[in-house]
Amino acid sequence: MTETGHLPDYSFFGLRLRSPFRLHSLPAWPALGSDEAPEIELCFGETPDSLAKPIWSSPFVQIGSDRTALVNISTVARFWIHGTIQAADMTIIVVQPAPGTEIFEIETILLGTVAGIVLHLRSLLPLHASCVVLGGRAIAFSGPCASGKSALAAALVRRGALLLSDDLLISDDSGQSVQAMVGTTQVRLWPDVMDRLEIPREQRLPTRLEHGKRAVAVPAVEARAWPLELMVSIESVGSVDEPVLVRRHGLPALFPFKELVYQQEIGRSLGNAAREFRGLTALANGAALFALRRTKVLDDLDRCADVVLSALGGGL
Repeated sequence: MTETGHLPDYSFFGLRLRSPFRLHSLPAWPALGSDEAPEIELCFGETPDSLAKPIWSSPFVQIGSDRTALVNISTVARFWIHGTIQAADMTIIVVQPAPGTEIFEIETILLGTVAGIVLHLRSLLPLHASCVVLGGRAIAFSGPCASGKSALAAALVRRGALLLSDDLLISDDSGQSVQAMVGTTQVRLWPDVMDRLEIPREQRLPTRLEHGKRAVAVPAVEARAWPLELMVSIESVGSVDEPVLVRRHGLPALFPFKELVYQQEIGRSLGNAAREFRGLTALANGAALFALRRTKVLDDLDRCADVVLSALGGGL
């Protein structure tokens, strides 16, 4: 599966990643600063069947007391995540594919479950959100699974926005303002959403052999970070006839944290609860917060996009 020839390093949610195969969902690391060592190294190799002393586990994930992790998706691959003695800031991801696994399947797991764990291990704050840049503003959409985060981001891209990241977003509060870090250059959607957005079938790329979702490459940003100015929580409610944006304020506007923080239980098992609280407090204080109350996940997609664009045009 290793490709011959030169491959670029990639921007992996703000970190530099080196891979033995081409990754189609990540932007290339900028040429400026190309002599820097990668912070994440992806390689093929043998992985353990399980970790000796996990402090947290699920049917697919184990987190070790030594800050290692094992992700086992038996139909795709095992991913062993650990550090190195030689470089304290280096994260190694060893991939042991299952027989017949396609590269795009490895990439799908890498940019979801594995990415979330790596980011928590590095004490970053991954949000379960999709994000676009529109009119120079980074706008993030959060909400429970199947609430329409990716669909709304794709609908706005269709109207001129640029994708910053899909489904997983890093919120960086280390500077004077909260920054949204560039993530993926593809958005993953169900076929009915792609039909609604009139995405040609030849542009629909597989994500998993047994999974219905497809990926599509869309116009994406080039800069590595953008000020995160708007955070919109998507709510599906039956009591509204038309989508509406409702202004919210303060940390309670981000509740429930378990839905907003990607793989929150893993982060907390690694001792990141204080980091999480600090990051969410900075987000609540630094971004304009809204709830988007919508009617049906698909039927009102265009109207949801209209409401967001109208609010932006009005200066919010």
